[in-house]
Amino acid sequence: MNSMPENFPDTGAGCADRRYLIRSEAEGDDIELRAGSIEGLPSVYITEESDVVEDVLIVVDGMQAPGNYPALRAGTVYTIFKVIGDFEAEVACIHCKALRKDKGSRQHYVVSVGRAYLPKVQILDAWREGVPVSWRDLDPVYGYPWISACMSLASPFNWRQTLVTGLVVLDVAGLRTEDDLYCHLGEALFGYRGYAGSNLAAFEDVLRHNEPARITFSIPDEAEFDAFLARTTRRSGHAGVFKQIIGEAGAALRIERRGA
Repeated sequence: MNSMPENFPDTGAGCADRRYLIRSEAEGDDIELRAGSIEGLPSVYITEESDVVEDVLIVVDGMQAPGNYPALRAGTVYTIFKVIGDFEAEVACIHCKALRKDKGSRQHYVVSVGRAYLPKVQILDAWREGVPVSWRDLDPVYGYPWISACMSLASPFNWRQTLVTGLVVLDVAGLRTEDDLYCHLGEALFGYRGYAGSNLAAFEDVLRHNEPARITFSIPDEAEFDAFLARTTRRSGHAGVFKQIIGEAGAALRIERRGA
């Protein structure tokens, strides 16, 4: 099974102009709202562990809602999704504080933002439109959003992806961050948009689901590899655990020792 569908087929007819879904998190409130665009959400990656961004002004354009729900309700938490092809990508989770202006099809709100994944959504949009872009082309801050986008495509298949090689060379030359390493691993194992986890536990899980006995990892310079992981993770023993996980998952590890 491929790591992702080759194309992003469109969803139901009549929804092309309203790609955003807004769902209330209030108990018993199961109304789904649609919108053409949402402007003003933070472009930084905000997770549940991060600080909430307060008092953001957003603009919702072309919202389609039933008559008894003409606007987002103050005091209510909403999750926003964007329909990309045949799946929904979470964009943000907001707490609506106040409707500031309602003019025509555009509504201006003051909200706080508890989660925001706009960089991931931008990457998914680029893939759908066939934009040739690599994680190596982007600032390191896009590393985790890239991994998260890959994860979105692999997760429906329980991490099962198509191996493109049985030999992965762990050469860290040119890698900048720990996220870069996992971007490299995903691409090396499964090709463009391949997912190999974002941490040790996820990496092991992906390996176990993808015929690890067929995979050999080669480290051409162990000292350089160990130093890279120690520097980027700030944990001196991280490389040792990484190598141990490869063996425990059922893959092979080959270490080339320079000068031997």
